[in-house]
Amino acid sequence: MEVSLALLRAGRIREMRARAKEMLRKDKLDPEAWFMLGMAAQHDGQKNHALECFERALYVKPDPKYHRAKASVHMESFEFEEALEDLQAALDLKEDADSLFLLAVCLVFLDSPDAGMHMKRARKKDAKRTNGLLQEFFLKFFKGDKGIPEKRKKEMWAKLSGP
Repeated sequence: MEVSLALLRAGRIREMRARAKEMLRKDKLDPEAWFMLGMAAQHDGQKNHALECFERALYVKPDPKYHRAKASVHMESFEFEEALEDLQAALDLKEDADSLFLLAVCLVFLDSPDAGMHMKRARKKDAKRTNGLLQEFFLKFFKGDKGIPEKRKKEMWAKLSGP
C-alpha cells in the first residue's frame, strides 16, 4: 500500500497501474490491487471505472479507505449526497479524522450547519492531520480561484475551520 501511494504521489501512474494488474493476475480478489487500479483510473479522469474498482475492493474487504476513495470520486463530480453515503459507511466501520474531514467538506457544499461539528470531531480525533487536510484542501481548491468572491472564501473557511 505504501509503495502504491508513493507511486501515486510521484505521478508514476503507469507503474502503479502495472503493479495493480500484476497483483490481480496473481489474485483476482486482491482488494489493494482493485484500490490501486481505482486510484489510477480516478487520476486519469475515468470516474466510472474508478467507482467500479473501489466497489470491487469493498466487495472483497469492507474498509474505510475504500469508502473514502469512492466518496472522493463522487465529490469530484459534485455528487455530495452519494459521497455522504460512502463516508457514513466508512465511519460505521471506523471513526477516523480523514472520513470526518471529508464529511465536513461535503456538508459545507450542501450548506449544512453540521459541517463545523464534524470538523471539530475530526480535530478531536487527530488535530494535526485534520489541520493539514484543511490547509491542503483550501489552498488547492479555493485560495487561488478568482471565480469565488473573497467574502465567500472567508465564509467557507469559517465553516470548515469551525470555532
